[in-house]
Amino acid sequence: MRKLIVIGGDLATGKSTFSRSIGKIFNLTVINKDKLKEILGDELFAANREENLKLSRASFDIIEYLVRAERETLIIESNFKQSEMDRLEAVVSELNLDVLSLKFYGETATLHKRFLSRLDGDRHYVHRSQDFSDEKAFERCLNELRSVKYLGEVVEVNASDFAYFDDKALLKRIETFLSKE
Repeated sequence: MRKLIVIGGDLATGKSTFSRSIGKIFNLTVINKDKLKEILGDELFAANREENLKLSRASFDIIEYLVRAERETLIIESNFKQSEMDRLEAVVSELNLDVLSLKFYGETATLHKRFLSRLDGDRHYVHRSQDFSDEKAFERCLNELRSVKYLGEVVEVNASDFAYFDDKALLKRIETFLSKE
């Protein structure tokens, strides 16, 4: 049975970096929604929030297409919205995919501080369309992300610090999922 690893959850938890890391460890293709959005943004430019949301929707359309087209196990990573997860659920059901979801979460104040520090760096403009300088606005966004119902077996990953990168039990859980028939 073909497998799919879904990595999602809170903002600023290191999901993209972790997905690339496990992609290398297990020799799997990784599709990061943020990277797709950056590529589209470089070509099409998003002058306002609505245009930015169009890039986001197009990025997910590409993810859905690739999940349907690819015949090997994939890792897909994003801060998935419920509407996206609903679409993905239909694809998973149609293709009879076995899914392991890693749902990242963390302490709100820690993640907010981490998120703001990213804005001081080279963060691509497509990730700056929402103002989360206020921790309450950031928390509302996290609450929406935390309400998303993930597919398959769901493993919650505490990303308040980055200790999960060295979590042998987490890596073993992924390895076990990939090796089962």
